[in-house]
Amino acid sequence: MLAVGCALLAALLAAPAVALVVGSCHPLEVANSTVTSLPGATVALTCPGKEAAGNVTFHWVYSGSQHRRWTTTGNTLVLRAVQLSDTGDYFCFLDDHLVGTVPLLVDVPPEEPKLSCFRKNPLVNAICEWHPSSTPSPTTKAVLFVRKISTNNAKNEFQVPCQYSQELRSFSCQVEVFEGEKAHHVVSLCVANSMGRKSSRSVAFQSMKIVKPDPPANLVVSAIPGRPRWLNVSWQDPASWDTRYYLLRFELRYRPVWSKTFTVWLLPVTQHQCIIHDALRGVKHVVQLRGKEELDTGQWSEWSLEATGTPWIEPRSTPAGILGNPTQISDEDYFYEDDEYWYRNSMETTNSPASVQESSSISQPTFLVAGGSLVFGLLLCVFIILRLKKMWKSQALKESKTKSPPMFSLGQLKPTFLLLPLLIPARSHSSSGSDNTLSHSCLGVRDAAFDTSNTDYSFPR
Repeated sequence: MLAVGCALLAALLAAPAVALVVGSCHPLEVANSTVTSLPGATVALTCPGKEAAGNVTFHWVYSGSQHRRWTTTGNTLVLRAVQLSDTGDYFCFLDDHLVGTVPLLVDVPPEEPKLSCFRKNPLVNAICEWHPSSTPSPTTKAVLFVRKISTNNAKNEFQVPCQYSQELRSFSCQVEVFEGEKAHHVVSLCVANSMGRKSSRSVAFQSMKIVKPDPPANLVVSAIPGRPRWLNVSWQDPASWDTRYYLLRFELRYRPVWSKTFTVWLLPVTQHQCIIHDALRGVKHVVQLRGKEELDTGQWSEWSLEATGTPWIEPRSTPAGILGNPTQISDEDYFYEDDEYWYRNSMETTNSPASVQESSSISQPTFLVAGGSLVFGLLLCVFIILRLKKMWKSQALKESKTKSPPMFSLGQLKPTFLLLPLLIPARSHSSSGSDNTLSHSCLGVRDAAFDTSNTDYSFPR
C-alpha cells in the first residue's frame, strides 16, 4: 500500500503535471490605453487627441482622493518618482473642456508564493494558503491549479479562485475534500498582476495526512490548596474541531520561567485535565499544549499560547490562638522538601526572639555541670562495654575447652555437593500486570533503568 502511495505521488510531481500548472499562469491583461510603470520611475502622460500647436496650456486633474492639479505647456504631463498611490485616472482639460483621460497603473511584480495546505478536521475541505511578505497591490490576483488522482487512477484537473484577507494578510483557497477520501492532490498557486506572474512549487498531499487541528483553547493553570508542588492544568478542544466523530490526543509541556528546557508528557485520549506533581515549589511555571487526531492521523497542531501558574505557597504566619491543620501538608511534600523544610524551621527557631532570650539567660555554672555530667556518662558507657566484652571472651574460651570435636575416620567422610543459584532471575515486566504501569504521564514518574521485581520483600505493602 505504501508503494502504491509513493508511486501516485511520483506521478503527481512528474514534469508534465508541473508544466501544465505553470503554463496556465499568465500576467493579467490591461487596456492598451493604460500606462504601466514600476515604483520610482518617471512617467510621461500624453493627453489623447490631436497634438496642440504652439504654446497651448493644458490643465490636469488626478481622479484619486488627493485631488491634485497641474498646468502644463503642451499636452504632456511628466510625473517623477511615481508610487503605488499614484495609480488612477488623469483628466486633461483645454479651455475648461475635457479633452481625454489617461489611466496610470503603478505596480510591482508579484513575489514567488510559498504554498501550504491543511485541514482543520477530517470533516472539512482542505485549505491552501500563502502569506506574502508584503501587502500585494490591489490588482494582484491568485488562482490555485489542482490535479486530483483517485485510488482508481482517475484524474481530474480544475482551478480554484483564491481570496486575499486583509486581516490575516494571506491568500486562501479551498479544495473540496470528502470525509474519509484517500485521493492524492497536487496543487500550485499562480499569482499575477499587470507587471508579471509567479507560480509556487507544486505541493502534493493526501487528504487525511494534512489534518492539522487548531491549538487547544482556554488553557488554565491553577494551584491546588495544600499541595506546594502540584499544578492543575485544564483546557478545551479548539472550536474548529468536530468532537462528534473524531477525538483528540494531547501533548503537554511545562518548564520553570527561568528555564529553557521543557518537560514533555503524552496524555491519554479524551483527557482535558492534568495534575503536574513535580513542579518546583514557589516557582512560576510556563505550560503549553498541542493536539493531534486520536488515531495519530495527520499532524500535530501548533503549540497553544503560553499559560503560567505558581504552585500553592504555605502561609508564613498563623494568627494567634489558631492552630494550623496538620493535614494540609501531605507526606509527599515532606519527602520532596526535606532539606528546605529543615532549613526553614531551623532558621525560624534561630531567629526567634524567645530562643535568643533563653540562651542569654543561662549561666556559666549550668554549662559546667551539664558538660561534666556528659563526660561522666560517656566514660561509664565505655567501661561497661569493655567489661562485657571481657566476660564474653572468657566464657567463649571455657565452652571451646569442654566441647571437643567428634572423631571421624577418613573413610566415613562423604562430601555432598549442593548447587544453589547465586542470582534470582528478575520477573518479566510483561507478567507484572497493569498495576506497575502508569498511564497518566502527568504524575511525573520517570522510567527506571533497573529491575524492581524483588522490592516486595524489602518493602512489603
